[in-house]
Amino acid sequence: MGNVCSLMTADDGHLVPGLQKGERMVRFGSLYDGAYAAERWIIRHVPEGTEYAVVTGMGDGQILSEMAEQIPGFIMVYEPEEAIYHAMINTPIFQKLRKMSRIMITYGADGMKELGELVQELLNEDCLDTVILRSLPVYVREYPDSCHKVKELYDQYRCDVEFMKAGIQRFVDSMIHNQLRNIPCMKDGVILPRLRKQWDSQIPVILVSAGPSLEKNIEELKKASGKAFIFCADAALPLMLEHEIIPDLVGCTDADKNMNCFENPKSLEIPLLVTTVSPVSLLQKSMAPKIWGDDLPFVREILVKSDVDIPKIPCYLGVSTTLLAVALELGAEKIILVGQDLAYSADGRSHISGREERFQKDENYLTEGYYGGMVYSRPDWTVFREWMEDAVKAFSDRTIINATEGGSRIQGTIQKPLSETIDKMTSTDIRFQNLIGQSGVRMTINEFKRVMREFRKAGDDLKKICEDGYEKTFFESNYMSMPVMRLVVHYMKSLDDSDRKSRFKRATEYVRSCFLEIF
Repeated sequence: MGNVCSLMTADDGHLVPGLQKGERMVRFGSLYDGAYAAERWIIRHVPEGTEYAVVTGMGDGQILSEMAEQIPGFIMVYEPEEAIYHAMINTPIFQKLRKMSRIMITYGADGMKELGELVQELLNEDCLDTVILRSLPVYVREYPDSCHKVKELYDQYRCDVEFMKAGIQRFVDSMIHNQLRNIPCMKDGVILPRLRKQWDSQIPVILVSAGPSLEKNIEELKKASGKAFIFCADAALPLMLEHEIIPDLVGCTDADKNMNCFENPKSLEIPLLVTTVSPVSLLQKSMAPKIWGDDLPFVREILVKSDVDIPKIPCYLGVSTTLLAVALELGAEKIILVGQDLAYSADGRSHISGREERFQKDENYLTEGYYGGMVYSRPDWTVFREWMEDAVKAFSDRTIINATEGGSRIQGTIQKPLSETIDKMTSTDIRFQNLIGQSGVRMTINEFKRVMREFRKAGDDLKKICEDGYEKTFFESNYMSMPVMRLVVHYMKSLDDSDRKSRFKRATEYVRSCFLEIF
């Protein structure tokens, strides 16, 4: 039987929840002047400049009510005690709070997951220095595990954002520049979710990455011709072509990708897996079909508003994880990883010959090796490997074989030599080019017109944002409904200005200048 919550009336008339725990009556608020107690707590625990809050506990609502007066942005609340939630949610103070769309309350067993989703959705990439994490009085003592779990959830969010910051600072100009110029290139492109309808899930898909172990398997890959589809990462393409292996698809999703990967004229005849972040020069030079994978939020929201299908499996970490996401999206029942080392080789190599990055010996990134023992990885590879391991768990009905024969172990995959894997494959007369050549998989003229209309509207929205300014944009308007704000906060995150308003001004000016170059 769950706890029973009784409501007590304080001296000032407000209701205070109480739980009987053995011989103790635990009160979650002041029985005297609740508003005064809340005001004093806010002075001590909510610093000036706070714009968002993640909070453990509802209590009597007094502190949350005071927070709503002081904090202009979203307040996300997790109540660990269902009895308190049900007793308090319809009281006058919470009826008032629930009318505020920026106050979000979750509770109980499922509430923690909902809170995580809210944090991911409502906190934009740039606002870390204006968010506070707090637990209300009594909750730290009575619900320490819940307070700790909320802290872990929020810390993970901050960690994920901080991890991506270095890459964003390095590539943000190119990412925004490419997105705006590549949207018109989507005309007549292959829409990934539609390709699934034509897909034969029984055909194996081999995903080829550029890890140093690829060199031991490159000749073996020739035997897969006519038995499996071969998707390869851009960095692996030169070695593939050197050995006269023509992949069915090559993925290029990095904003500033070195075009050395595409020096061979044959490379421009191979179908491309791209996003709008992919290099503009590549999309303009290649005459091959373009398959549009999952994109960044700005373009994704434009596609949704234009009624164009988007992938169900989001991924924008790197080309190797994107290739796996695509194979899963298409429904492939057997996926084979090759060259997916995600670790340095024994002699310190990062990639295949000709594609070397400096060896970094960091004890923090020692991970289990393919053949046992420990191997050196690095931060980005670790994130990619963890994403793949989560994907393997989520799609436990698929057979995912790691035939890399080197590098790091990817937990959950089946480790098997490539030669043995290919020998068990049967021939197929289905060709990848035929699948992507069907009219039903491409963006229609009317869809493209809608996309371009939403694209132009984004430019108009940005003009209004510039006129409205910082406070009105973030705290008075529904800015999240405007896709272009995804570009603004993305750029804001790349800046080091201490003042968030300054970052907003610089970001809107930069994104506006990019739009003016197009329209």
